[in-house]
Amino acid sequence: MEIARAQRSGAPLSLIAIDLDHFKRINDTHGHDVGDLVLQAFANTARALLRDGDVLCRMGGEEFAVLLPDTHREQALEVAERLRKAVATTPARVGQAGMEDATLAYTASLGVTLICAGESTLKPAIKRADQGLYAAKEAGRNRAHWQPATS
Repeated sequence: MEIARAQRSGAPLSLIAIDLDHFKRINDTHGHDVGDLVLQAFANTARALLRDGDVLCRMGGEEFAVLLPDTHREQALEVAERLRKAVATTPARVGQAGMEDATLAYTASLGVTLICAGESTLKPAIKRADQGLYAAKEAGRNRAHWQPATS
């Protein structure tokens, strides 16, 4: 729906792919219940930073995506960087019985791209955003990386 609206209006539409860094280690070390709390903490942090019209979705596992209507490259990178910083500075509350105040620090890597005119599905943009995400991970994780359509 957002793609069709953006194509009709000519408005920019950006996509951010997000992966929580070392999430398997969190699950393996602390258990899936704690992993679920980290996922919930991320979603809450992201929702607090996003606009009403932005769309946050879980792609699977520890992977998320954000669709940013009416958002150019620079704005999308700003959103990604704000999200990255918020995640890195807001530990997840993972307290269990007897440890209600326990928190767990975590970070995220993000790939950012613009959905191009003529793309009728998200598939090409998701592929580009994933490429940006992997570039962020290869560069050391806990960072956002722009992935242009011409790469």
